[in-house]
Amino acid sequence: MNKKYNYDEKSDSLFIFLEGGEEESFEEIAPGINMELDKNGKVIGIEILKASRFMDKIREHAPKR
Repeated sequence: MNKKYNYDEKSDSLFIFLEGGEEESFEEIAPGINMELDKNGKVIGIEILKASRFMDKIREHAPKR
């Protein structure tokens, strides 16, 4: 998996990929932050809603493309 994150400007959400697989469910771990789980309950990603509040800091530390 090459791409480690995806930011959707329209929904202002950031998805951080941890593993491959399809989302079966999610668990909110903090307001606006969800753990995405596969059918076996394994964490496959993290979703951050209203992500623009964090984007400057994330871009500062993200690998350059």
